[in-house]
Amino acid sequence: MISSSAWVPRGFAAEFPEKYELDDEEMERINAMANLELNDAKEQLAEAEGEEETEDNDSGNAPKTSKLVEQIEIDDDLKEYDLENYDNDEDQDDGNNLGNTKISMFPGLSNTDAKLLQDESGEGDKYLSLPTELDEQEEKKENQIYPTDNLVLATRTEDDISWLDIYIYDDGAGAPIGAEEEEEDKLDIDVANGMIRESNLYVHHDIMLPAFPLCVEWINYKPGQESSNIGNFAAIGTFDPQIEVWNLDFVDKAFPDVILGEPNKNSFIAKKNKKSKKKKKGGQHITTHHVDAVLSLSHNKIHRSILASTSADKTVKLWDLNSATAVCSFDKIHHNKTVSSSQWHSQEASILLTGGYDSTAAVTDVRISASESSSSSDSSKHYSVVAGEEVENVRWDLSKPELFYAGTDNGNVYSFDIRQDSKPLWTLHAHDAGISSLDVNNYVPGMLITSAMGEKVVKLWKCPSSSDENNTTKKQGPSMVLSRDFGVGNVLTTSYAPDIEVAGNVVIGGITGGLKMWDAFSNSSVRNGFREELKVLQNNARQEAKKNGRASRIARKYNSNSNKEEIMTVEAGGLKDESDSDSDEGEDVPIEMQEEEDDDDDADDDDMSDDDEN
Repeated sequence: MISSSAWVPRGFAAEFPEKYELDDEEMERINAMANLELNDAKEQLAEAEGEEETEDNDSGNAPKTSKLVEQIEIDDDLKEYDLENYDNDEDQDDGNNLGNTKISMFPGLSNTDAKLLQDESGEGDKYLSLPTELDEQEEKKENQIYPTDNLVLATRTEDDISWLDIYIYDDGAGAPIGAEEEEEDKLDIDVANGMIRESNLYVHHDIMLPAFPLCVEWINYKPGQESSNIGNFAAIGTFDPQIEVWNLDFVDKAFPDVILGEPNKNSFIAKKNKKSKKKKKGGQHITTHHVDAVLSLSHNKIHRSILASTSADKTVKLWDLNSATAVCSFDKIHHNKTVSSSQWHSQEASILLTGGYDSTAAVTDVRISASESSSSSDSSKHYSVVAGEEVENVRWDLSKPELFYAGTDNGNVYSFDIRQDSKPLWTLHAHDAGISSLDVNNYVPGMLITSAMGEKVVKLWKCPSSSDENNTTKKQGPSMVLSRDFGVGNVLTTSYAPDIEVAGNVVIGGITGGLKMWDAFSNSSVRNGFREELKVLQNNARQEAKKNGRASRIARKYNSNSNKEEIMTVEAGGLKDESDSDSDEGEDVPIEMQEEEDDDDDADDDDMSDDDEN
């Protein structure tokens, strides 16, 4: 199950991630954590036995003890083996003149120094060798991350165990298939060495998580450092109230760098106070930490030391990553209802968009709110959906920063303009189940993608542009470009790539089928639906690449009718290429505006969601 996903832009990941080695300080932290967990388990066992003893006394029975202890005490067969002294280091004599010789499980190896077995010539065993410098260089090269690579973060759960998987997406090198090579291509080292390659997706490393993950957010800031410091971190929200922050540039790390939501700076202290936090869940407003599941995270890309979180405990909190403390907490923005989603404005650093179960989306200036009572919602401007609906997702439109979208549990998507009153610009019934994810393309205006919690399809929409001020299309809402079942079961997450060179790429995850990577523009319906927007995108990509002295791959893609639709899947067994030719699109719903569409396809319009006119 893939429950959430996020992208890491190019150039932020370390070229050679370090393999983490435990130091004494880290071991102390881990041991302290383990001891607290053990003590907590002992306390729970003692409480359970105490309750059991009380029940037995009330019923007139003799008190019960631990079954394990009782079994050991009464089992005479175990006593003869002297299990209590099993690990004692005493000299043993087997009666065969071994004297004081210590018996080892592996006779060829001493307990102090491991030595290579020697053959008759005195040389080392050919089957046993230590890694050479060349081997280490090869291993280092395998873990290399290129500046042109994207990282993809995906939270995965299997058999009640959860991980954060860190994928590498390599868009390839050199001219795309069917495109002409340009002089700037040779500036790529791989191309200069003749290593022309196509795109690739694979898991680089993973991190085990403490509970089922609900959200993941990439952070380009190193906690505890100055605001100018660049980092590559991921914040994870789970069913636990704490927020873990991990350094993505380390492999095999055992403990997060920061845990937000604890009364003390030492991370492991919160584990001891976990029970008391749960007791406070239904009480007064707790300002220092969450007391219920963390539902969304949003990193402020302008004031990079600030992270926003929303929770089922009905609060919105702002975290200072330097001090690892909650500097603001709001409990009345959504009228004491669950706050499900959040996103900072891309240009106004103090403006936070949130969605809640009070049937509203709220735009809050946190500077004003922080100076007033946290229990007041007067500083937030609310935008209402249909009464009784719960807002599940909110997203700003980056191409039109005055607009945002809200998806509800009834499958509706609303568009609002913050310059106007709370009435939506349009309402779209996108799905018949609650919206599980929605995202807007960073570089293609009006390119909206949605999915639903109880549906297996992903839908791609073309939203009306701002130039359609007097057009009925603007009043009616978006038109559907594509509906596709990607084989992931019920869809839980969709996310557009953040860089212009991979602007059409989307990651898709659900309850089955692993992680999907789809190049949307490789589909002919999408290309036809966004023909003009794609031309602008390619031109902008070429200009940006020239500024950096490189050639643009996306500027030369999709120009041939022989292009194949690119869909890649990464499961436990590795990469699976599901690329198909454009002629095989039986699962797709054709678009309304496609020029070459036959009249027979008009019947498909009946399957499209009817947009409500406001």
